[in-house]
Amino acid sequence: MLYVLLPIACAAGGTEPLRPVFSEADRTHLIAALAHLNMTTNDLRFEKDVAEPRFALARTRRILTDPLELPALADEILAAAGDKAPDYWRLFAGLLEAGAGPDAREASPAAPAGGPAWPASPDPRLVEALRRFYAAAQRADGLLARAFGALRPEERAHAAASVLASSFAVEDYPARRAALVREGIPDTAIQRVLDEDLDIDPGPAADISIAIIERTDVGALLDAGRAIAEAADALCREATALSAWPERPVTVPTPLGTISVGSEQADTHADAALLILDPGGADRYEGLAGTANGLQGRPLGVVVDLAGNDVYESERLLGAGAALFGAAFVLDAAGDDVYRAAYCGQAAGLFGVGGLEDRAGDDIYRAHGFAQGAGTVGAGLLHDRDGRDLYDVGFYGQAFAGVRGAGLLIDRRGNDRYNAGGRLPDHERFDARYLSLSQGFAIGMRPFAGGGIAALVDLAGNDTYQADVYGQGASYWYAAGLLLDAAGNDTYHMFQYGQGSGIHLSAGLLADGDGDDVYSGFALLQGDAHDYAVGMLFDHAGNDTYAAHEAAAGCALNNAFALLLDSAGNDAYLSRQTTSCQGIGRESPYREYGGLAMLLDIAGTDTYACGAPDGARILRPDFGIIYDVEGPAQSRTK
Repeated sequence: MLYVLLPIACAAGGTEPLRPVFSEADRTHLIAALAHLNMTTNDLRFEKDVAEPRFALARTRRILTDPLELPALADEILAAAGDKAPDYWRLFAGLLEAGAGPDAREASPAAPAGGPAWPASPDPRLVEALRRFYAAAQRADGLLARAFGALRPEERAHAAASVLASSFAVEDYPARRAALVREGIPDTAIQRVLDEDLDIDPGPAADISIAIIERTDVGALLDAGRAIAEAADALCREATALSAWPERPVTVPTPLGTISVGSEQADTHADAALLILDPGGADRYEGLAGTANGLQGRPLGVVVDLAGNDVYESERLLGAGAALFGAAFVLDAAGDDVYRAAYCGQAAGLFGVGGLEDRAGDDIYRAHGFAQGAGTVGAGLLHDRDGRDLYDVGFYGQAFAGVRGAGLLIDRRGNDRYNAGGRLPDHERFDARYLSLSQGFAIGMRPFAGGGIAALVDLAGNDTYQADVYGQGASYWYAAGLLLDAAGNDTYHMFQYGQGSGIHLSAGLLADGDGDDVYSGFALLQGDAHDYAVGMLFDHAGNDTYAAHEAAAGCALNNAFALLLDSAGNDAYLSRQTTSCQGIGRESPYREYGGLAMLLDIAGTDTYACGAPDGARILRPDFGIIYDVEGPAQSRTK
């Protein structure tokens, strides 16, 4: 397994140091398998970085050049997720090469003197805690001003419309169009974007979007996210020690928005606010609670809820934990909670930073799209520390990243279910299928701009992952998507493009640490790469089953590198089209060289649909291999 899990405290949590996703023992077998092809690891470096998009991350370009940089990226993300005190903001800054400072308190402007007139409180410590939070909010507000200071209002509106109008197909649904207008995106900006989508030459419209993105200071944006996340955490710790609360909700107006303090009863919070602090009760958060929208002069929104089985539900464009040209953060310390968003929500940042941390309870997360750890020109972080959780999203979610974006979904414990799809038909390929674009998926703006990095990390539990087209550790156009599951008997099912797939100059990885797992789908899955891309699937222990129709289980198409490596267990590799599955690297008839595909099973008694026996060293067309080590599973070593 990737590492041994320890009990996780509600406030901090942690794990032992992690073993690498790609161990020295794995490397030894990879080198041996390459030798059967008269190759070395240097041959993995054949040309794949052949375009020049804007904003292509240096890390992504290195992975295309040296595919073994991809498991190293997974190690970096796992190390951050497994830390006792994870510093996700340092990780975001590193992934996005944004230069964010290690501590927003040092990097941000000094807070101006003065502040709101605080009312009398039954516990004076509450007022002091709110003062400290407000000072941090002032710093975050200054950082957001720095992040977007070079953008005119009409440019901000155009940037929002360019992503949201097409994502939610507003030309076909007037109610969705109205939802955008209601949140400050003018109808004229929406219509302009829809007209640009019809242009024969997409270049001029892309140039406009790129210019806006280029003048956004992502480093300052991440520092603002850090500032309010740390302020929310500090407020939670201080508020937990309080002994007296108001009998009914109290509101305090401030220049940055209302601060609302709830009661220990069941309260309903339905208005936009800088901060909502609630001590307990079965509360409801509706409308704009926990959201940030700089287009409407509300760049900050925070919720800190200490206890209770709560419901967060919004019919607006932005749901709890979503930020548009701003920073939003929701911290729920305890309870079985329900999060529902009609559109975006639950840790989503579009030209913004959106975060949600749920520390305990069996929770339900539902959203239409762009949710549950999603970031484009910004970042989204959903961190669930404990409980048996359900995640359901239509598209762009459960760890999604677009241009200059990073998306993380971290679930530490529990038997969880992840569903993605059912809302965005895939008319380009399959009218009867839906685009998922989720569960560790990242995408760029082909051919103009590279994408970001997305990772879904589940550290324990028997989990189920269900998607349709694009997902489960996949990416498209100068991006990197990862799904990292540390332990448990897991089930992965999807239709096409996933389970460790890189598509079109991109990199995708699925790594599973332990358990008897099942991987199933139709095509282009399970360590698959297509068109100058890198795709990998690592499974480190357990008796596993891999099932697909075609082009799967270590399959490289059109000058790509694909690797499926199973380290232990008695495994079965099933397929209908055995001529296109299991170590198949097709030579491109249009280019000067082919792809390289490898299926390595380095322990156990295994079954292959293509007829390969245990102990096989079978060369497959064209530049492919099945390399099998027969015998009992051996323990992995570093």
